[in-house]
Amino acid sequence: MDNDTKLINLALDSGEIMLKNGAETFRVQDTMKRILSTTGRDKIEAQALSTLLMVTLPREEKGPLSMMRGIHSRTVNFHKVCAVNNMSRAFVSGQISLDNALAQVEAIRNESAYHPFLHIAGYGIIAGGFSYLTVPSILDGFLAFLVGMLLGVLDLWLDSKKVPYFFGPFLGGVVAAQCACWIHPLFPTSHIHNIIIGSIMPLLPGVTFSKSMRDLLEGNLISGYTKAVEALVVACSLAGGVGMTLSYFV
Repeated sequence: MDNDTKLINLALDSGEIMLKNGAETFRVQDTMKRILSTTGRDKIEAQALSTLLMVTLPREEKGPLSMMRGIHSRTVNFHKVCAVNNMSRAFVSGQISLDNALAQVEAIRNESAYHPFLHIAGYGIIAGGFSYLTVPSILDGFLAFLVGMLLGVLDLWLDSKKVPYFFGPFLGGVVAAQCACWIHPLFPTSHIHNIIIGSIMPLLPGVTFSKSMRDLLEGNLISGYTKAVEALVVACSLAGGVGMTLSYFV
């Protein structure tokens, strides 16, 4: 594999990791362009969409080298985004070689995500905290914490089963509302709406919506509109799951 092919693979690998783990589209494009700019050539192109990366590296001898890569899954892990940023800065400044940069990218890709216990605990803390902030009640916060932990387990299970992207929020809304309806008779002083609101907070597409606004402001219209629609569909799926369950129980 020649250096141009290695370089373009480094750019695509870096962009893929960043886009999969929650980076904004303009940040992904900027990182790929900076990596390709180390050749000193003009007319370098790097484009990122929500589900696709495309890069072109001009070559006088053999003609331009173009490659694209599809993005089939997305999550949020800013640790990997920061790790790729640090690697790209070190590579562009000449602190590490191309082969070393490729090895670091591969290590970042294979790095395990958050520990399952931390993932589940995070769901519970977010759910309990938001429930307490809505209507201050220690009981509601504790119950929402338990429901949130259950949703964290459900999220890990759904991720292992590779279910359709928009089915997860719908099922999460169903589970959150159903648990709240089952818990309320056992604790009559609790508030169903408070538990549900806190429980579904970890499932809301807040990061996706904020990234869509950032992309729109940066002029990346296709990615911005795509992410906005994605956030809307996720929110509707979540609301549909909660609404359908409450219409049955209440």
